[in-house]
Amino acid sequence: MKEKANSTSDSSVSRRTFVKSSAAVGAGLLIVPSATAFGYAANSSLGLGIIGCGGRGNYDGGEFLNNTDVRVTALMDVFEDRVLSTRANLSKQSEAKGRPAVPEANLFKGHKAYEKLVQSKDVDLVLVTSPPYFHPDHLEAAVSAGKHVYLEKPVATDVTGCLKVKNIGKKYDGKVSMHVGLQKRYDVGYRGMVERIHNGEIGDIVLGQTFYYTNDLGRQNKPGMSDLEARIRNWVFDKALSGDILVEQNIHILDVVNWALKSHPIKATGTTGRALRKEVTGIPGDYLCNDHFILTYTYQTSGGEVHISFNSNQFKNRGYRQSGERFFGTKGASDSLQSGPATINYNQLEEGQKVADKIDCGKVDLHAAVGTKMKALVDGIKSGKFDNQCEMGADTTLTVILGRMAAYKGTEISWDKMMKSNEKWDLKLNLDSLGAGGAVSMK
Repeated sequence: MKEKANSTSDSSVSRRTFVKSSAAVGAGLLIVPSATAFGYAANSSLGLGIIGCGGRGNYDGGEFLNNTDVRVTALMDVFEDRVLSTRANLSKQSEAKGRPAVPEANLFKGHKAYEKLVQSKDVDLVLVTSPPYFHPDHLEAAVSAGKHVYLEKPVATDVTGCLKVKNIGKKYDGKVSMHVGLQKRYDVGYRGMVERIHNGEIGDIVLGQTFYYTNDLGRQNKPGMSDLEARIRNWVFDKALSGDILVEQNIHILDVVNWALKSHPIKATGTTGRALRKEVTGIPGDYLCNDHFILTYTYQTSGGEVHISFNSNQFKNRGYRQSGERFFGTKGASDSLQSGPATINYNQLEEGQKVADKIDCGKVDLHAAVGTKMKALVDGIKSGKFDNQCEMGADTTLTVILGRMAAYKGTEISWDKMMKSNEKWDLKLNLDSLGAGGAVSMK
């Protein structure tokens, strides 16, 4: 993974902008790259359009309102009821902050309606919270229309989709901001911990233990609903639409591993299955997500191979939820749990020597990290410092796809073999039967 892709907060002005600015200074003029140069006034608010009005779309939209000065100006979803309920929710939050409600003219329904949203003159920034299978196409439509993008994780559900996102990132680098929703990189505790790891404070990492244990997710289908509609509404249980629980949910853990090791794995082994999850309405049996993974990733470092274990489950009525990462190094160990704080422990180097005190790197607060990330994106857009997180997001997504592929096949899979696989999911869905796209009626 390139170091540039790891950068999240310290964005830099593109080389083209830097050269222009340097030339101007040399001529006696001071030109500061600002929002005005890119079509935004420094004190103006951006119009936010949301593609995907489910739970995450409502949460992220609310956090943009809480942490930035954006105005929610357009909404799109396959289903009209979701557009309307999201409009009511976000308009109420907007009005509480003295901002206008979402305009009725900018409400779109249908699986191709995103094409109309990204062309709206009221939209500057697009939030993509649609099912991950569609992320590459939705990202491409937004950036090709000149819009900035906050793309929720994962960036895709298959190898082909990830490669498309990488290419989009290269094509539009420096032209628009492209953020990926991996918020741990903006968390105070995680940033403090990883900075100490990168500074060598635990020495060379020799082993990692990671996990994500959580509850089952709620079903969205209702009695009398068609299987097609139920499958779309229950997309988090569909392998093609979500990528399976490893790709859609567990990705946050493996992102921290890549971040800490400044790389992606070279191979993976593992197993998976459905111990408690037997069926979900609308999801074909061969597309139904699993409910647990047990994996071993291998990373190549200057000190040799490093093994990282990863375990996860998504069990109904389990009554326990916890996730975290632990890295063991030659000088000490780091520990980060979702309940926080992130810490560093130093080894006892000699017999009789006192063990150094545990270092508190900061409280882990992923909710706060979401807001921090969104503020960084908006501030960067206004200042003309456009972030490009496509390569980082694609590499992390490919990391979890590697584990999924190894677990599905029950054999060791190398990074190179995965990349040559040209893996691409086939939805086998007639989305046009749900309506291609149109305006939402408020009557």
